[in-house]
Amino acid sequence: MFDFLRTSHILGHPLVEDDIDLRRKRVVLHGLLLAIILLLLVFSLYNQLRGMWPIALLDVVALLACTLAYIRLRRSQGQTAERQASVLQSTALQISLILIVFLWALAWQGRAENFILIWTFFLPVFVFMLNGRTLGTALVAVFYLVLFAMAYTHLGLWQDGAWNHVSLIRFVLASLVMVFTCYFSELTLNRAHQELQRSHGESQRLMMERNALMLDTLAKQEKLLTDVSHELRTPLSVLRMKLEAMQDGVMAPSSANIEGLLKHMQQLDAFISDLSRASKLDQTRLDGNAVRVELHDFLSHWITRFQCSAAGQGLQLSLDLARSNPPCPALLDEASFELALGKLLENSLRYTQAPGSIRLSLGRHGETIILTLEDSAPGVAADRLERLFEPLYRLEDSRSRDTGGAGLGLSVAKSIILAHQGQIQASESPLGGLRMVITLPALAG
Repeated sequence: MFDFLRTSHILGHPLVEDDIDLRRKRVVLHGLLLAIILLLLVFSLYNQLRGMWPIALLDVVALLACTLAYIRLRRSQGQTAERQASVLQSTALQISLILIVFLWALAWQGRAENFILIWTFFLPVFVFMLNGRTLGTALVAVFYLVLFAMAYTHLGLWQDGAWNHVSLIRFVLASLVMVFTCYFSELTLNRAHQELQRSHGESQRLMMERNALMLDTLAKQEKLLTDVSHELRTPLSVLRMKLEAMQDGVMAPSSANIEGLLKHMQQLDAFISDLSRASKLDQTRLDGNAVRVELHDFLSHWITRFQCSAAGQGLQLSLDLARSNPPCPALLDEASFELALGKLLENSLRYTQAPGSIRLSLGRHGETIILTLEDSAPGVAADRLERLFEPLYRLEDSRSRDTGGAGLGLSVAKSIILAHQGQIQASESPLGGLRMVITLPALAG
């Protein structure tokens, strides 16, 4: 019920509060005003019955002032948020000043009554609740400085002469205890409110990030389904047309035609295999087949499988081990690592224009093994390099399977390399094409 119910405390500052804060502050101020009005009404009737007309008159004056403030507050409903916030703050200050003046006058007029000064203890509660810690502290300080001075100058006069130094000291100490209690209570609640707001803001930020991630995931899933359906439809449509042509007698079921059908089946089987691997990109792990492998020997034997294919396409495929003087042992699952390198090399063989060159080099820097695969033109635009490893992403605007694969090979290769605790990065090659840099942790010894 203190400062945590507001977002601003000092007059003159622009107030822009959301609907929740504004309504909360209005409810609290309405409740306090109604409570004060009710108390003043009861006290005015009580003092009239007792025949204490000066004090009853003070009660009535304060009651009228608080009632007018309440009416002004009610009339501000329906106005702009800035206007309502300004009325709320000015009303809070107005009520605080009314209470201060009323209690000063009550202490002066009721100086013969023993209970009058007790009501001054409630002032810090209302003032801090209405105005906050900053402005409330200033108002409370002014109130008690005047009240203490008034009490000191009337030693031996108040309470039918029973007001003395001991009474004054007890009154001052009790007042200070009440002030500090209200101040630190408000401070604690304000900090708790700030922490709550910070937590709420953090929760909102996390929720927005989660929603954005979900939307992005749904968009990717939708795109993936669209791409997969297209990729499956293409070879199936070709197979259907050729089989219908054979059935209608338009195409003879010759060995060459059957071999073409088998080729399309193999393409379809390869796509489904890559799709299955790509669906488990985040689950790829090394199994128990991982062994210590010396990459010098491994690459020397592995690359020979692609020499004839590269030469048949007018491409020069070379292996450079000159930069790798120290041994390069790594913990590899040979079958899966061969598959990853094969996907990368197949990508280079598919896109490199003849005559061209493809170079695979091996190096070591400290405890890191570096494999570099680079080819000649054509290259890839810098803004599209990061997307090369996305599933079903291809550089061609057309979706012809004659110019490229299904767009899953590089995704599969990356998942396998990550499973080997490695990294892969695409960049522009000095040869004019694409460079793939693979880093792997080297085994000790």
